[in-house]
Amino acid sequence: MNLLLLLSPFCTLFFAQCGFAASPTNNLDIRLKTGVFRGVSANGTEKWLGIPFAQPPIGPLRFKAPLPIVKTSNAIKDASKFGNVCPQPADPTLNAPTSEDCLFLNVWRPQNVDPNVKLPILLWIHGGAYTTGASSQTGFDPTDIVKRSAEIGRPIVFVSNNYRMNTFGFLASGNVPPEDLNAGLLDQRVALEFVQDNIAAFGGDPSKVTIWGESAGAGSVQAHFLYPANRSLFRAGILDSTTGPFKNSPPATTYDKPGKPFTRLLSATGCSAGRNAISCLQNVPFETLMNISNVMIDATLNQQLWQPSIGPVGSLIPEEASARVKRGDFLRLPFIIGTNVNEGTVFSPTLLNLGLRGPSETAAFDNFIGHLVIDNSTITTEVLDEFHRLYPANDPSLGAPFNQGDSLFDRASAWYTDIMFLAPTRLFSQHAAQLQPTYVYRFAEFILGNDPTFGVSHTSELQLLFGPIPPIASIEQGLAAQMRDFYINFVYDLTPGVQWPKYPRGVLQLQRDNITVIPDDFDLVKTNFLNTDRVLSEFEK
Repeated sequence: MNLLLLLSPFCTLFFAQCGFAASPTNNLDIRLKTGVFRGVSANGTEKWLGIPFAQPPIGPLRFKAPLPIVKTSNAIKDASKFGNVCPQPADPTLNAPTSEDCLFLNVWRPQNVDPNVKLPILLWIHGGAYTTGASSQTGFDPTDIVKRSAEIGRPIVFVSNNYRMNTFGFLASGNVPPEDLNAGLLDQRVALEFVQDNIAAFGGDPSKVTIWGESAGAGSVQAHFLYPANRSLFRAGILDSTTGPFKNSPPATTYDKPGKPFTRLLSATGCSAGRNAISCLQNVPFETLMNISNVMIDATLNQQLWQPSIGPVGSLIPEEASARVKRGDFLRLPFIIGTNVNEGTVFSPTLLNLGLRGPSETAAFDNFIGHLVIDNSTITTEVLDEFHRLYPANDPSLGAPFNQGDSLFDRASAWYTDIMFLAPTRLFSQHAAQLQPTYVYRFAEFILGNDPTFGVSHTSELQLLFGPIPPIASIEQGLAAQMRDFYINFVYDLTPGVQWPKYPRGVLQLQRDNITVIPDDFDLVKTNFLNTDRVLSEFEK
């Protein structure tokens, strides 16, 4: 008899105990409740891409809340390529075709992991102002994170998912049924439910999910804290540069006003207002609707055409987020949260080098502010006057140490940093720290090779977390490893480590050769004003 056959039970047990796959091909064929998916092994990881987690939101399901995916066949499905990205303006960094059929997720794990080990999960939600982006986008490859987790003996499973955005995911109107409002956030919830039901097949422990996002992705994480599902979907969160969780969130009916996005969309498509408006839009050919939507997006400052909206009872978001934050009405779960020094610079380049002075500069500043909310009729002169006082012309402290000496750009980008990122981060941290473990950071590292005009800009921390780090910035390798370790430790232990104290005992400054605890007192007068009920109400955050 063949010796290998005699030893096969022992070998199978041995390899499983040691974390090696007895059969590489079979190890990459993962049987889920929805079918069998064949992944690929490369560069120290095993990955499964383009797994559908909801029914395609097409035809009568356009603009509707997502429906769970159902099993279609027993045939093995290729999971070696990313699924389609959701409709948005063209972008070569998306790395996949664009289609309405776009609700896919991806899974990575270290190579040769025993599928029965029950690893913790880090689930990534991409940003993009609820308008653009995809899990397949350049810059979001988690290979370095997954490999680092294995190197330090704390292997994780990494998951990322798409969700509908812009017109397709955040269509808002009094005509949209309450249960369908903010469909993009509902897509994320269904993805989290899919992970709960299927991640064990990949060696993941569904009771140990940490959700992580940046910008609108972080806002999404915060939204799931504030507007949770009826079942437990995660145990912790990481919020990089959260948007509060929304830059502004007017009632859905605001979009029906003259000149607002829903009314303009009806005009561009030839649909009529009223009870049949949604069904008419559902019947507009996909390419036509996407092209109209893209034109509207590109004509809007920072592409912020739609934002999550407040709906009536029965909707995902029945009241403003700030109200829930202030009364402590959110999940009592640990989280990491933080901001970068110069968040607002990349949102303010339209104001660079205009050469305006005096009243003309102030008028341009006010015009910039007014175009960043869906309904600027809510902004009062008194609040604008206080903005002028807090963010004066020719103030070299604004954006320091990356102040450009361009007065309009510096005051606008400093204001944007504070109102859109720092103030909401403080609001959530200050109220949550009394109730649950809260860890706050301030990313202060300018990465060599980046444009100094934008300083320590929005998203720049992701260069170190995801990698790969370009040769010009190789000096950042140590900081990158430390930041990844903080996050991996948090995924495992619900604490990033002893070096990082709980808030409000301090904020951890993340800077090369200068990781240290600092007081949370920078720009405090400004953010205290921005977090008043008056300002929050006027900006409908």
